[in-house]
Amino acid sequence: MGIVIVGAAGYIGRRIAAAAPEALPVYHAGGAAAPPESLALSLEEPASFDYGRLAPGDVLLLTSGIAAPDRCAADPARARAVNVTGTTEFVARVLDRGGRVVFFSTDTVYGEQPEPCDETQPCRPLGVYAEMKHEVERRFQGQPGFKTIRLSFVFSRDDSFTTYLARCASTDVEASLYVPFRRAVVHRDDVVAGAIALARNFGAVPGGIVNFGGPAVVDRPEFASILAEGAFPRLRWTTAAPPAEFFANRARAICMTSPLLPILLGRQPATLAQAVAAEFPLAPPSASS
Repeated sequence: MGIVIVGAAGYIGRRIAAAAPEALPVYHAGGAAAPPESLALSLEEPASFDYGRLAPGDVLLLTSGIAAPDRCAADPARARAVNVTGTTEFVARVLDRGGRVVFFSTDTVYGEQPEPCDETQPCRPLGVYAEMKHEVERRFQGQPGFKTIRLSFVFSRDDSFTTYLARCASTDVEASLYVPFRRAVVHRDDVVAGAIALARNFGAVPGGIVNFGGPAVVDRPEFASILAEGAFPRLRWTTAAPPAEFFANRARAICMTSPLLPILLGRQPATLAQAVAAEFPLAPPSASS
């Protein structure tokens, strides 16, 4: 069995490639220069992919696609061409060759979930992006070679929200935090470790869906407070109600639980405070210390 990382230059894919050096990376066709042993794929033209490089039993971690909800809503035709039409053709071709696919999806397929929900919760996708992800999930539901990872907000020092808070702290600008907005924030390192474990133990994982969320649901002020304590002592913020269109493609609260993730990791997922300590090990002391 081999592991193939589709989207090896992306936010999650590049970390999986670093953690699993034996894996075969796949980069976006026409993108940045890729290593010579890698493959190229454009999900807008999946027929051009070199499927002959895949062997039966290989596990593809499909991390690529157009992931920004607002981009999907602004250009639904192109987003659909990539996230649905091209993705389903690619997955179908891989499965027909005896390959297996781990499809990276989103917790937004659950819709508004103010109460704890696990993988058995019925889906009510909210927004164009979630609808597209759910359509691909339904297309291959029940096939033994297809599994879905549903991601909550994936934290690292490189995520867009943390980058915004870091910039505000370094320039002494008060951050504006939208409320309500609550997610089971998960550390990117746990996503990487869990995805590799799922690929290596594909047949041993029950069911076709695995939630990847952290152990606690936090809102943005709680998120900022943990970052201020662990990394950005100068961070200041105020809260604000987002514009109405913000929630056209996002849920206010998704209290997702992830009972299978600790089994994959062999431990509990990191709390946000633990993840902050791992991402910012040389952070300055807080103002109170």
